[in-house]
Amino acid sequence: MAGIHRQLMLFGTDGLRRVAAALQDPKERRRELDRIAAASAALGEPAEDDLAFSHSGLCQTCLPHARPASNDLIWERNSGRFHLMVSPGVVRGADGRATRVGVPYGTRARLIMIFLQTEGVRSRTVSLGPSMSAWIRSLGLPVTGGPRGTIQAIREQSLRIARCEFTLQWTARSASGGDETIIRDQRLVSGLSLWHGQEEGAPWQATVELTREFHEHLREHAVPLMRDAIAHLKDNSLGLDLYTLLAYRLQRLEQPLLLRWQALAAQVGADTSRVSHLAQRVKAVLPDVLAVYPDAGVEVVRHGLRLLPSKSPVPRTLVNGLRVVEAATPPR
Repeated sequence: MAGIHRQLMLFGTDGLRRVAAALQDPKERRRELDRIAAASAALGEPAEDDLAFSHSGLCQTCLPHARPASNDLIWERNSGRFHLMVSPGVVRGADGRATRVGVPYGTRARLIMIFLQTEGVRSRTVSLGPSMSAWIRSLGLPVTGGPRGTIQAIREQSLRIARCEFTLQWTARSASGGDETIIRDQRLVSGLSLWHGQEEGAPWQATVELTREFHEHLREHAVPLMRDAIAHLKDNSLGLDLYTLLAYRLQRLEQPLLLRWQALAAQVGADTSRVSHLAQRVKAVLPDVLAVYPDAGVEVVRHGLRLLPSKSPVPRTLVNGLRVVEAATPPR
């Protein structure tokens, strides 16, 4: 259990808030208060509505953290025998020519992906709500316009997600006892109605239909997460990646494991040649991740993260209630 949860048990939420309120730096004060609130919520008893989901393959690897230098880039990440390749899709541009829209990236893309997968566990056809504004707020974001606002960002990332293709490749044991390479090329969605030209708040009845192949694979390999954890980490792409990675990995460990910085960079880093920079970023965001995952056994050591066998962040009884099939041997 992370230190902040022990402090909550010793001094209570109000006691920790008083200490945090005395911090001089406004940003640090706000961050500490948010962390206390998230840690306190994580100690509560979750309900079925508190659940979110992500495909196990997308928990082990990640999307780019920032806009790629080129829209033509094929994004690749790997975790042991599992490999993720994301190929950018094409659309007809304003000039009438086919153009690539690039792969999805950043926190907005991650929030959209988790939303689609969470709702997709329950139904292949996903409703985005009665209006564009309602959907953006359901992602935990404010509704803002302009070139840097959330409306434009969500529109762009939705288009990138809808048009790109995810290639999942992993090595598994065949029935004969040898190694078998499995490759799945999948689009996440087969239908997407955007709010082109609509005013903010206008009815839109937008729905997303997951592809049959991805929906079936998601149902077999869905990893349960906590919505409050996603909400707390919504502004930090690395924090979201670490949380989903730990939620998948820790509950499957049978003994402690050293996840070296180089290996972690191949999974969630943006530049594997700068592992020292990634290590610094991980150390900075890990307290926020552990605040929303009380049972996570994680220690920062010289060469990486020491992972300990831990409970899932979600009680299994809640997952069983949704009849989600957690495969015994998900893609690795």
